[in-house]
Amino acid sequence: MEMFGDPLRNEKGWDTAPLAQVTIKIGSGATPKGGNASYVDTGICLIRSMNVYNGFFLYDDLAHITDEQGAALDGVMVQEQDVLLNITGASVARCCVVPTDVIPARVNQHVCILRCNHQKIAPLFLNRMLIGSQFQEYLWSIAEAGGGTRQAITKQQLEKLMIILPPLPLQEQFAAFVRQSDKSKYQIQKLIRLEVFPDVQ
Repeated sequence: MEMFGDPLRNEKGWDTAPLAQVTIKIGSGATPKGGNASYVDTGICLIRSMNVYNGFFLYDDLAHITDEQGAALDGVMVQEQDVLLNITGASVARCCVVPTDVIPARVNQHVCILRCNHQKIAPLFLNRMLIGSQFQEYLWSIAEAGGGTRQAITKQQLEKLMIILPPLPLQEQFAAFVRQSDKSKYQIQKLIRLEVFPDVQ
């Protein structure tokens, strides 16, 4: 993100807008009735805060719910390229773009869906901006400002977040670079695993 400068100070003078004006959805979900006991082995994925990390998705302990439970959470149905942001607890402010292989999916109440207006902002650009050090510190300051025992960021606070908006082609160019870089990292990690564990594919 160095090419765009500090997104909070905006010393490069990019256009800005509240997050509410560059997204078509900002919303978190709920835990199905019965909590953990209601989860099933296969079905619709239920994304929880433990799955959302800065810049990547952790598949460990990914929960699943039935079609019936999923229907009750249709309002928080995850779509391709949604940006996921943790909004409560010790993992607050962690953020990633949802991977396509977990869809269909829903989110619980600790995870917020940020669905970009693709005519205004690229999801991967938004994600990388939010996980940058400047925005992470800022989001943490918001989360702890309430003075409670549990960190939390509200929907209203997210809606008011001021976001820099470089020209969309520049955002897309940056996103393409990030995708290629992430792909290269994955290939290197796979080679390392094969070198260490040659029998594991």
